[in-house]
Amino acid sequence: MIGRGRVIFIIFLLSLSGCSFGKQDEPVTLTINYPSEQQFYQMYAHDFEKKYPHITIKVVNQDMNEQSVEPSTDVIFIDQLHVYNRLVEEGNLINLESNIHKTAFPISELSPIVVNSLRSEVDGEIYGLSPSFISHALYYNRELFEKSGVPFPKNQMTWKEIFDLAKRFPNQGSDGERIYGFKSNYYTAIAFSMILRVGQTEGLQFINPETLKVNFQSDEWKTIFSDVIQLFQYNVVYDQEDTMTGQIVPSPMLTGKAAMEIQSYSTAYNFDAHSQFVGAPTIKWDMVTVPVATRMSDQSDYYDIQEIYGISSTANHAEEAWKLIEFITGDTQKMKANVDNQLINGLPARTELIKAAGHHDLSPLYVLNPVTNSNNPYDYIDYEILNAFKVVGQSIVEEAIQNSLSVDEAIYKIEVEGQRVIDETNLASSTQLK
Repeated sequence: MIGRGRVIFIIFLLSLSGCSFGKQDEPVTLTINYPSEQQFYQMYAHDFEKKYPHITIKVVNQDMNEQSVEPSTDVIFIDQLHVYNRLVEEGNLINLESNIHKTAFPISELSPIVVNSLRSEVDGEIYGLSPSFISHALYYNRELFEKSGVPFPKNQMTWKEIFDLAKRFPNQGSDGERIYGFKSNYYTAIAFSMILRVGQTEGLQFINPETLKVNFQSDEWKTIFSDVIQLFQYNVVYDQEDTMTGQIVPSPMLTGKAAMEIQSYSTAYNFDAHSQFVGAPTIKWDMVTVPVATRMSDQSDYYDIQEIYGISSTANHAEEAWKLIEFITGDTQKMKANVDNQLINGLPARTELIKAAGHHDLSPLYVLNPVTNSNNPYDYIDYEILNAFKVVGQSIVEEAIQNSLSVDEAIYKIEVEGQRVIDETNLASSTQLK
């Protein structure tokens, strides 16, 4: 028989064993700013908390787009690249390179579009990761091209090449209805927005970000103005603006009335759904890359990342914050399960997970490299200033389309009247901030 003293001693040893081998992780509440708690839990937090039971996610409503906002969460969610770069410059994000190497994070399996876009403009290091990216393509109606005897678009075409194709389409189809050679992805100030967008692709600036002075004085800008104005004079481009009445007007691309259109990745999944929903004819469509710059035919400035996760430099739980980022952007099983839900934020950063759209080749959405430096004016000029400028510019371009002004006169008038409205809007904005 075992004596009572020995039994007590064994129980004591077992209790010590339980203390040393059954140690539990301390409970942690990990904070993150995100627009919707419900959406974040649906996409990530529920499964993350199952994997790490000691970590509870707390979603905080904090908009990092406001420059005056100081980060107060462990994980920082960012939905604009220029805001991400600003936070890096301000020292608000932790450099993730050591975490990536220490945990053997599969960075090489993410698209270069994501990795290169997130390399800091300051030191080339990575301070945030993303499971997705936004992309665009030039979609085209194969049937309209075949009927009109126009060669199909191809990858890496310049704006001029696309415009030349668009001009070859008749203004009317066999049913007498209007046919458009091209539709842009703008819904207001269409002609002037197209002019600015072509210039952006070619790497041209029309406004100095420091002085806010407008300048279109170059042969390149004059050619762009002439080309776009001519397209509208020939009725080549879809020119119906959004009336803001609440009435949904389907795109002429979805109804078979436009030969080409630049739109986002999501359009690839809308053709069949649209025809089934409204009984429209099934469109025989395909896609190629977006327009490229004349001198940089392997790059695209149509990429964007709207779901970036970084660790705050003041995080209370930096280790757990990395676990969450690693889970969101590196867990292959989770990314596969999230493919359908992920489409609201973009295409998967692992391009092999991109959801198929019939038998279509979707590589034009990711085959180009991202541009080295963004030339998007909205990244460095207040949107109210730019939008006010576009209103003035559009009204003057319309005069040129109607032949009331020459191209040179239109450019001069836009510089004068556009500068006035920029100065007025900037002054009003500055006054409100005081």
